[in-house]
Amino acid sequence: MSLDEKTVVAQVRRLSLRELRVWVREGWVRPAQSERGPVFDDVDIARIRLLCDLRKDMSLPTDALPVILPLLDRLHQTRRELKSLSEAVEQQPEEIRQTVVATFWDIHGATKERGG
Repeated sequence: MSLDEKTVVAQVRRLSLRELRVWVREGWVRPAQSERGPVFDDVDIARIRLLCDLRKDMSLPTDALPVILPLLDRLHQTRRELKSLSEAVEQQPEEIRQTVVATFWDIHGATKERGG
């Protein structure tokens, strides 16, 4: 799905064209560029909705966004990596899977005991 600015604003009703352009200029949303201007995909729309939640529902100040957004991006990247790791473990023979899970819980338990 590729949407232009006006379609995005129509689809995300809590958003103004001015806000969208500021968010793109700040780099908080990174749409692809076409001959007609920026085009937004599903990931961009999800990011815009997140920004609306943070700014409008949670009243997060604008100067907090450059701190929060990279942390959220890192969290999402970590989730993707953990999902891939989980899929790799699932492809292993049962004995190896059980060993990996047992080792994880041994390490996790030791970490919790140390306060980590």
